[in-house]
Amino acid sequence: MDFNKIEQSRRFSYVGQYSSTNYTYALQYKQAFDTLYESSDAVDSIALPMMFLMRHYLELILKTNIIYFSQYSESNFMVEKINDEHKLKPLANAFQEHWNIVVKKYELKVEYRQYIKDLKNFIELVDELDKYSMSFRYSHNKKKDSSFVWDDTLDIANIKKSLEEVLPFLQYSMDIFHSQVIELE
Repeated sequence: MDFNKIEQSRRFSYVGQYSSTNYTYALQYKQAFDTLYESSDAVDSIALPMMFLMRHYLELILKTNIIYFSQYSESNFMVEKINDEHKLKPLANAFQEHWNIVVKKYELKVEYRQYIKDLKNFIELVDELDKYSMSFRYSHNKKKDSSFVWDDTLDIANIKKSLEEVLPFLQYSMDIFHSQVIELE
């Protein structure tokens, strides 16, 4: 068995086939976050890239949901400026607005209020850490202020737990809608 060829094939990516939508990008960022989370490396050596991956997953999955549900909500809220928005709070608010319209308009039978509450709490937490998508990428902002102070800490396990609580809503709301509305038409 040629282990060099096996290793080469493991390191060869068909990136074009796995980069067609922001949804696939989001899933890859989430997978990379999970891979780092499960790593045996010291968390202090990977916390910043791990948190960047998780934050970018959130940004992309929120944008994906906004674009998808705007087709059915018939609302343009945030849609035209979505590529310019990187703050999580406005994106989460836009997703929630489109979702609420769709739930009411199509009379979806789904309990989602706890997910909305959990999502708001999670977005608050992440936004407090990295409001402008810079703190996990750069040590200092444009004003030369440090992203973190000496005794700042992150409870990565709690952040992962909170992410997992909102994951079904973020990743499967389109599937729920599709199964209750699109497949019935």
